Amino acid sequence: MIQKKTISAWMACWTMLVGMMVSCTGGNEYESALPEDAALVISVNPVSIVDKSGLSGETGKNAVQRLGDALKSGMQGSGQLIDKIIENPSESGIDFRRNLYFFMESQSISAGMLARVSDEGKLEELFKALSKQQICSMPMEENGCSWTVMGNVLAAYTSDALLLLADPNGGAPQDLLHTASMLLRQGEKEGYRATSDFARMKSGNGDVIALGTLDLIPGRYVTPMMMGISGDMKMKDVKCMAEVTFGEGKMTVDFTDLTTDPVMKQMKDRQMQVFGKVTGKYLDFFPANTSFWLSVNVDGKKAYEMLKEHPVFNNQLENSMMPVDFEAIFSALKGDMAIAGDLLANKFIAYADVTDNGFLQTFEDLKPLLLLTGGQMKLINRGTSAYEFWMMDGSMLGMRPGSLSFWFGVSDGKFYFTNDSRLVDASVEGLSLRDCPWGKEVKGKRCFYAMNLAALLETGQSFPDRPEMQALRFVKGLDYLVIESVDAEKSRMELVMKDKKQNILRVLLSSIN
Repeated sequence: MIQKKTISAWMACWTMLVGMMVSCTGGNEYESALPEDAALVISVNPVSIVDKSGLSGETGKNAVQRLGDALKSGMQGSGQLIDKIIENPSESGIDFRRNLYFFMESQSISAGMLARVSDEGKLEELFKALSKQQICSMPMEENGCSWTVMGNVLAAYTSDALLLLADPNGGAPQDLLHTASMLLRQGEKEGYRATSDFARMKSGNGDVIALGTLDLIPGRYVTPMMMGISGDMKMKDVKCMAEVTFGEGKMTVDFTDLTTDPVMKQMKDRQMQVFGKVTGKYLDFFPANTSFWLSVNVDGKKAYEMLKEHPVFNNQLENSMMPVDFEAIFSALKGDMAIAGDLLANKFIAYADVTDNGFLQTFEDLKPLLLLTGGQMKLINRGTSAYEFWMMDGSMLGMRPGSLSFWFGVSDGKFYFTNDSRLVDASVEGLSLRDCPWGKEVKGKRCFYAMNLAALLETGQSFPDRPEMQALRFVKGLDYLVIESVDAEKSRMELVMKDKKQNILRVLLSSIN
């Protein structure tokens, strides 16, 4: 209960920036409290967020009042203080005209939030009021800063900065006091603020900017992922920056790969030789209301050669129990590949350009092995270049229980693989995916993914209990989602609404209300 009240109080405080008219004093000294070894830093511009969400001015009064009423119901006796903060957020003692920072340290040993303090006395008054509601402990002064505990979170502050710290592994918040005091004492040329990564974030555009490295992942999870890759790789040098912008009718996230590690850069260069530019030829194979579509362009022979260089994959290929010629299969793939289908009905089909159908002969070698299953698995010829793979129980291979079939083969120079034979070479009546708003953006991309959210909402009436449908219904007016890769360094995600005239934050907030 205490933790829920804490989250509600702080989220409401920084969201309700409405009507703040006090002048801004001081600078960005508080940013020096960011830890130098931060593996993930997220910068949020509260002014832009509140303005775009429609919470500022007369239009946002009702929404702000509802948030205030919700806080009062959970903090009885603090109504006067809450009203003051709602009327003027600077009464909290926090300067919401400055960016808020959320971060996680290397190996995820701690997580935190950083804000600028505009009035230490008012901030202390806020914590004392919260302590009376048993939301936090009474503030104390120690190690050059004041501090209090809110549930599993340590809050430490000075006249410049407010620092919230928590241990993701469940450690006691009091144990983080030494770390907090050290961070709060850092100077301008110390900490994350003095790094080139922070300078890159400050030069970025977006309402929210995040920069993360692979050093965020604890070592016990990284080791299995990195098996076979050079031990010289430095996880902190494998990094990416995301810039989130809430625009009229859509949200965009621009990703920039900032990796400097030579091992990873060499791997990326090799991957660029494997993946070409998508032509978009398979857009015409699917109707416009298709749930999802993903396409890449691959040189299968180069992909196989790259996999052979990886010790783990090479071992799997060389010592596979399946009598299949993987090299023949990979080498036949050259050109566009696409997979699409209906997410709710669990139907899909994948297509791929192939140079010939000779590689299908290798599947004949599987039949003697499948005979050993006693009829529980079968490979059935469905023509000169077509097969059906049948299982009595899909759970044998970790799939859904019950009989299960997959169809694959080569038709008109393209390989297909599907769990519904009716989808093979099915004709499109009416509009195709090429006619969708994003259809003309596909050609020339390295990778392109699209999800028709409007179609999912429309057909989802038949699947009311599916969790994804409950989530989608919560946000009204969604149209589609696309993710595209331009080159090795740049990619973009767009979430688009049907209403192109209002800022997406305002539409989302309206749905929540």
